[in-house]
This record gives sequence, C-alpha cells and structure tokens, in this order.
Amino acid sequence: MSTSHDNLAAAAVDPSLDEPLPGEPLAEPPDEQVFEPQRPSRPAPELLAELELSLTARPDDWKLAVLETVGQWPESAEEIAGKTLSYLIGGEAFDWRLLASRILEGVENGPPVEEWRAWLDLPDLFGGFGEPEFMRVLGVDKSRASLSYFYGVTVEQGLIVAAREEIAKRRVASGRAPTDDGCDEVYSRLYGNDLDGLWDEFCSETGLAETAGDSLNPLELSLGQDDSFMYWLFKRRMEQSDPARVASDTRKGLVQLEKMLRSHERRGRLLRETQRT
Repeated sequence: MSTSHDNLAAAAVDPSLDEPLPGEPLAEPPDEQVFEPQRPSRPAPELLAELELSLTARPDDWKLAVLETVGQWPESAEEIAGKTLSYLIGGEAFDWRLLASRILEGVENGPPVEEWRAWLDLPDLFGGFGEPEFMRVLGVDKSRASLSYFYGVTVEQGLIVAAREEIAKRRVASGRAPTDDGCDEVYSRLYGNDLDGLWDEFCSETGLAETAGDSLNPLELSLGQDDSFMYWLFKRRMEQSDPARVASDTRKGLVQLEKMLRSHERRGRLLRETQRT
C-alpha cells in the first residue's frame, strides 16, 4: 500500500497525477492576513471553549477535534505572550502544526504534552490522517497551503540534510575528515550561493534587515524566520533549476523524510519495549 510520501514523490515526477507540482502557484492563494474559513467565522475563545467540550466528551478523538479547530481558525498570525506566531508564510504556505500547538497550549484538558508533541513532530504531511479526511476537515484553502508548506519547508529541510550526508560520504571516500563543515558547499550546490550570501539576499528582498537591524544571523533564527527563510530558499531553487533537477531533489528530500520517520518509529518501539521490561 502506498504512503502519502509515495504519492507526493510520484506527483513530483509525473504531472499527470492530481497532486500539484512543487513550486506550482496556488490557483487561489489564501489571504495573507485572514483565512477564509469553511464555516462562518467565529472568534478564537469560542473555538477553544468548544474544543474543551469536545476533548471532555471524546478524549480518544483529540487529534480529530484539534484538526477541526485548526480548520475553523480564522487568523493567519497572532501575538501570544509577546511572540508572533505566523501560521501562513508568503500568503501560501500554511504551518498547521504550529497552529495546532498554539491551540493545544490554550486548553486545559488536552492530552499529555509529550503525547501531542510527539504527534506534531512526525514528518507526515497529513498528521496520521488519510488524505481525504485531512482535506475535508481543513478545507480546500488550508489543505493546499499545507501542501505548499510541506514541500517548501519540510521537504526542503529534508533535502538539505540529504545533501549534507552526500557531501560527508564523498569526503570520507576521498580520505578527508567527515567532521569538516560542508554547510557552504550544500547551500552553494542547491541555491547557488553560500549561507551568508543567501541570508543577505533574503533580508534585502523581504525587508527583514531594515526592521531587525544588524543583529540577525542565519544560524540564530526564530521559528517563524527560519520557516520563512526555508520557503524563500525553496522558491529560489524552483526558479533556478530545470524540472528534472527539481523532481530529483524533491524525491531526495522525501526519501530523507521517510528515513527520519522510520527512525522515529524505531526509537518509539525501543522506548516502549524498555518501559515494559
């Protein structure tokens, strides 16, 4: 049986499949400030209160209840305890996990923190749900934007890890120390510039340097800045690479995510076995 990762990898190679190609613009991008919810807009406190009731009535279905709340949430960004949480990047990439985390932290009778964090840490596009159910619950706009986030941030991170591993293997094969820093080589190969140069371009294009001063460092980013920078790198790669290279690199990122998922599952099994003994 094929997994969601298999379907996405195939879509990156075969444009006849239903999944949009990585980098393909959304037909109707979500608004950059407020999502158009599938149901009449309701304020966040009301949605959280309803979630509290759902978690009490059906605690075993907490994942679905949270996802339903994500699907109805009207805001694309919020200021929480002095921190800006941006759920929508560039008006087209939706981080549903960040919003789900904010929602779970806002309720008192949710599942144990370790349990929901483990759920949100899984590098699975649909969070363990089937694709039809995931899309039904989130709605068209948020489902499409989630796919953009998956390709543009999650898969891109996997691609960078895979590229680093390739470079490390080549260095070992040539007799060089595997601990050499190949960071700039990775970014130059994928994006045509070293990390500092890419960061300067990103700040210049987005106006980030003007608002943050000279203290920003690409290795010391906040969560939102890191995701925005990663999505910017993704779009740069789409613009600079030919379709065959895009498909090949996207598959590498997907394969790397699959390896990470299998490793996560193995660690979980070992932990459960250790707890039983």
